[in-house]
Amino acid sequence: MESTIRLDLTRILAATGELQHFLDLGTARLRVAGPLSQEASEALIFAMADELEDHLRTMRDRQGTATIRDIRTWTRAWIGEQEAAFLETPPGNGDRG
Repeated sequence: MESTIRLDLTRILAATGELQHFLDLGTARLRVAGPLSQEASEALIFAMADELEDHLRTMRDRQGTATIRDIRTWTRAWIGEQEAAFLETPPGNGDRG
């Protein structure tokens, strides 16, 4: 069986200098989502962290190893993709009714 190690995403984001970008992305996602309960807001941020963690694991698995520079590059790319998705989403979360 393959062992799984939980990433310390906060430490990774701080070490790569990407923590503020991640937090800004979270703020933007919350703004787009509209008014949410605290529980729903936390769930959204934790889901976002899980998505990034999955992305980093996938990239590392493809490459075999990872340097801090690799992780920074992969994190920036993921954040950029997420931000681009906001630009493609019409106002009102896509509702055109």
